Amino acid sequence: MIRVNAKPQNPTPLKGQNILVTRQESSDHSLSKKLISLGAEVHNHPLISIHPPDSWDSFDEALSQIDKMDWVVFTSRNGVLYALKRLEELGLSIEVLNSLRIACFPAAKKILQKMKIEPDLVPSYHQSEGFFQEFKKTNPSGLRFWLIQSEEPRSKLQEDLQTMDTEIVSSTVYCNRMPKTDFSALLKLLHEKSLDWIVLASASAVQNLFSIIPKTWDNEWSNSLKVACLGKITARSAINHGLKVDAQPEKQDFQNLIKAIVNHVSNFGKRA
Repeated sequence: MIRVNAKPQNPTPLKGQNILVTRQESSDHSLSKKLISLGAEVHNHPLISIHPPDSWDSFDEALSQIDKMDWVVFTSRNGVLYALKRLEELGLSIEVLNSLRIACFPAAKKILQKMKIEPDLVPSYHQSEGFFQEFKKTNPSGLRFWLIQSEEPRSKLQEDLQTMDTEIVSSTVYCNRMPKTDFSALLKLLHEKSLDWIVLASASAVQNLFSIIPKTWDNEWSNSLKVACLGKITARSAINHGLKVDAQPEKQDFQNLIKAIVNHVSNFGKRA
């Protein structure tokens, strides 16, 4: 029998790729570090800044009625992080949620599991529609759902849940803001066409990007720029602003987004 050795996997498939990351990074959740480990040269210029809400009233009021809740739904990783911060400020632990069933996406699940909390429902489809499809299987009529979200969430989940005769309580635990920073270095990269890729993780990032592009520029700055979007909503916003989306993962998380970028580079080659 002839043995055929498998082709060794390239440890740096993104070598030579200049990638602009537009999300706010954290030490425990760094997209940039992973891209760098794969050989990319990364330029980090956040177009979104995450902050606590101007008021905690909606969260605190819902918390005071927690015994009347049936489900708590975390629609993002940031939702878990900022809810935990608020509980700590109030001298409480996440154990106050033990009486509730918990639903969240995979990124939020990892944080909860570190806190020894196991979610009851984690949809495989990372959009509001994923929650809806899973909740339909549980016969939620008459139940009370506590949605822990950003300042301006999509209304889709709340509207869908209300069609199933549920009661909805919504709390804001974080907000997206335009960073107060000098974007001249970012604009220089775009204008000089020094980048191969731009990574966009939210529709807000897309909107903020186009808000800083000088009106005197034509569309030429983006002609050779490849665009990677985390999810469908972000991709739709990018397309509506005239960008061509080159990489978008089927499963909405950063691990699969990186795979989508690597696959594109492998299949279509690098910029000459």
